[in-house]
Amino acid sequence: MRCKKKVVWILVALFLIGITLCGPNLYASNKHQAKGKMVLLNSYVHDYAGGADGGLAHVTYWGLPAADPDYYDALPAEEQAKVRKINANVIHAAAFAPVNADIAGSEVTGLLKRGKREQSITFRLPADWNGKLVVAGTPGLRNEYANEAILVPWLLEAGYAYIAGDKGIPAGAADMLSGEHPTQHWGPMMIDLALWAQGYLEMEAGQKPDRTYAMGLSNGGYQVRRALEIDHKYSTKPKNGTKLIFDGGVDWSGAYWPDARVITAKGKGAVSVEAYAAADTMIGSIDKGTLAMGWFQSAETLATPGEYDKNPRFPGAYFPMVDAGFSPESALYWGYYSANFDPYQYVSGYEAFRGVGYYNLVSYVYRADLRGDDAVTSAAYSCYSDPNNPNEPPPIYEWLANAPNGGWNKEAVRYALKNANTAEFSVPLLSLHGQADGLVATSAMAMDYKDAVQRYGTPDLHRLYIIAHAGHVDTHADGGWGANPYDVDPNIANLLTPMQAYAMRTFEYLEDWVENGTLPPESKLVETDPENDITDPGLISW
Repeated sequence: MRCKKKVVWILVALFLIGITLCGPNLYASNKHQAKGKMVLLNSYVHDYAGGADGGLAHVTYWGLPAADPDYYDALPAEEQAKVRKINANVIHAAAFAPVNADIAGSEVTGLLKRGKREQSITFRLPADWNGKLVVAGTPGLRNEYANEAILVPWLLEAGYAYIAGDKGIPAGAADMLSGEHPTQHWGPMMIDLALWAQGYLEMEAGQKPDRTYAMGLSNGGYQVRRALEIDHKYSTKPKNGTKLIFDGGVDWSGAYWPDARVITAKGKGAVSVEAYAAADTMIGSIDKGTLAMGWFQSAETLATPGEYDKNPRFPGAYFPMVDAGFSPESALYWGYYSANFDPYQYVSGYEAFRGVGYYNLVSYVYRADLRGDDAVTSAAYSCYSDPNNPNEPPPIYEWLANAPNGGWNKEAVRYALKNANTAEFSVPLLSLHGQADGLVATSAMAMDYKDAVQRYGTPDLHRLYIIAHAGHVDTHADGGWGANPYDVDPNIANLLTPMQAYAMRTFEYLEDWVENGTLPPESKLVETDPENDITDPGLISW
């Protein structure tokens, strides 16, 4: 351990004493500090000794308060808030349930604000800091604790400082219906996280991180790609050349938003509404999935147990789904994703959730974001049932089938292209994607991005690993679901491979590449044995 590391915790402890006197503006990063452009509001700092107090990885917070209401009730209000956020984000496979509660360190939370961008954050500094920082991209429309089971325990145990934010959407889907285009900030927000954490570590721990890595799942994968693509716009320029913010990144099943060069003929010219509507985009693939699978509650829908048991599954939807970029292997998920949110009508009593799945929900909320529509102006293509006519399909199906160009307009295209992936980055990026991903289409999202890197980026700095028999979210690899969320297929667990160990191994490849110059394996399909899941990344090599 370096001498500097030995004093880190002393420095942090001294800082924590002082923080109570500093008020809400905890820290404003480097050049932005003087200008007052980036501040942390409503800051809260808490030390964890490890063990009985939950530790820095919050392991004992899982399952509260149901598991131990007395323990939950005794927690400070700020810690209870963490418990609620953590338990809203269960996306790990059972084989990777967090177990290490002995990580000591300090956590800083608050609202990180820079201009119009603001996001709730969690920053963790382990007592035995290894001098490195991981900036995490947040999956889905989830909060800043969404990576709590899949990234946090093993990163903190290894000594990495860690920071994540909620992408400025604390209300999730409701914020996507605000008309404010929140997605336009997702890339810059990851930059904000990195700059703030780097400055915090320099000021309070005595040094900037030796290395700063980005890692994220799903929408968090998009964040990683976008942050690396725009890194140069925010980096410093010392005399010896530009110092980029990130040293490398891991994109885990990331969503892809193609730019104009990919969509237009021969990479030239402006993108028309018609061209964007016809392109393989994140929303475009989901739109096709929505129409192919149909409304789950309809008698003629393909998303029924009967269609699920056919070989191939959903034969009527097979070619449209493959055309949308979904792999044949992902058919295992199609029925599930077509009706994923439907049970909420029974759990919550909300009839409006009748027949709501990932496909129609994503088509709805992302279209609203890109069009700049709010909850009222987007009602014409809502994925929610009319409470007065609960047996009628939601408007989204007729809209997608009949609206000119799928309902896209110039404003939507303009905002989509503003946030599009350029596929141009200057540090190593390793991507991995599940071969059986039934939500973020493997071909349209992963392979198309790789192709864009080949055409317009730096292919020598990129790898794509397709993980056989792996889906999108590892929770589903445990089984317990079938044609719909409340069916049970006991064999599913033996058909699917959790990706987490492969993501951890990919991170090791990245680190070895950046720090030692060891080239990672070339892009490939990584074969797996779904009947014998591997949980130790040290046992994986490809």
